[in-house]
Amino acid sequence: MSPKPDLFPEAWPAIKATLAADASPVQWHMAISKSLDPRLRFRYLDPIKAISDSRKLKEEGFLILTIQCSIIEFLASLRRGWNFRRGGQWGVNFEYGGSKQLFTEFLSQTPPFSGWFLTEDNAEVFYKNIRCGLVHEAQTKNGWVVRSGASYPLIDFDTKIVNRDAVGDAINEYLDEYRQTLKNDQALQEAFVRKFDNLYHHASLAPEFAAGG
Repeated sequence: MSPKPDLFPEAWPAIKATLAADASPVQWHMAISKSLDPRLRFRYLDPIKAISDSRKLKEEGFLILTIQCSIIEFLASLRRGWNFRRGGQWGVNFEYGGSKQLFTEFLSQTPPFSGWFLTEDNAEVFYKNIRCGLVHEAQTKNGWVVRSGASYPLIDFDTKIVNRDAVGDAINEYLDEYRQTLKNDQALQEAFVRKFDNLYHHASLAPEFAAGG
């Protein structure tokens, strides 16, 4: 039997109510398994794996890394419990209006990424030349190239190589640690609820949600 698809957003009100009554690690494990994990798996991680495993595509690394950059920004905003709004002021009402600071602080301050991006300047190189290049120009900029395989590090600032496989491994490593920490960290828990409240609000505006489809 195929695994059940993303339970979010329909399940979120019940998940939130359960956490309000019992914020134990057991209930947080349940919340993660019914909200964060399926959302990431079915929308992002499974498609990345399918693209990577297809062996039928050329230059698929650009697409994979573009998706990974989207995941990184989501994880950064989830960690703070902040939501993007064009024109939003940094941190006011738990919002941000530009992704540069959010992205670079996350990479340079949060393991395992901080082991590769030792300064915000390092992270800004990635943000400008890789993240923004892929999102806005559909290519990397200033000579940066995308590679895969165990022979390349996650990022090499001298040769201007970024390894999309290693970026994926770092995302998975971060998620493993985040899941465990979230079960007992009140600040992360409050941030999680704020973020998923906002996701639920926007998802509930979709016509198919209102129709129960």
